[in-house]
Amino acid sequence: MIGPLERRALWWRERGDAVECPVCGRRFRRFQPDWNRPEAICWRCGAHERHRAVALLWQQRPELLGGARRLLHFAPEWNFRFQRPPHVHYTTADLDPGKADLALDIRALDLPDGAFDAILCSHVLEHVDRDRDALAELRRVVDPHGWVLLMVPQDLGRHETYEDPAIVTPEERRAAYWQHDHVRLYGRDFADRVRAAGFEVETIVMTEALGPGATARHGLSRADLIHLCRPVPSMA
Repeated sequence: MIGPLERRALWWRERGDAVECPVCGRRFRRFQPDWNRPEAICWRCGAHERHRAVALLWQQRPELLGGARRLLHFAPEWNFRFQRPPHVHYTTADLDPGKADLALDIRALDLPDGAFDAILCSHVLEHVDRDRDALAELRRVVDPHGWVLLMVPQDLGRHETYEDPAIVTPEERRAAYWQHDHVRLYGRDFADRVRAAGFEVETIVMTEALGPGATARHGLSRADLIHLCRPVPSMA
């Protein structure tokens, strides 16, 4: 963990105008590399490609956060504090006590029906052994007129999600699912799995929405699909 002085030295060394982080607004000559890809992380706020994609979605669709009053964020990322409007009552949740405002099991939420009118759940479901239960619970606790924003790692070359209960060791999971603590690898059918839980799903590809110039400037990835999900009216 680097200290504040070292961090500021990095900001100074990497100063420039080639790339811009829409989360914190800082500009640099490049983004910081991650262990498995170049130019992935903002030097200032730590935002990855998926965080920057969501920040740009908020800019393009201000009515989403503008109309939210009660927002629940699972496994909250620190850099979201840059994006949170002051009028939103923001509540965080995590399975582990002490990591968020509420200790909640996403598969069995201790919350009333329709408790929140907006929910963020990014890179969580791939860690959950019963994701269908989790999706049903998200459907239950979101307001009938609200929305849920879902993101997961997806292999866009794979049609169907791959999961095998016999794959249990960290080494096996890393080989099969890309990470040691994942329990499946979602394919292009992820949106269909969400629809089966009672949602209408709009899949948003920010690289397509913004074009190559903005994609390069903000360091976006085509693989980071944003799924904006709303309860099906007939099931509300």
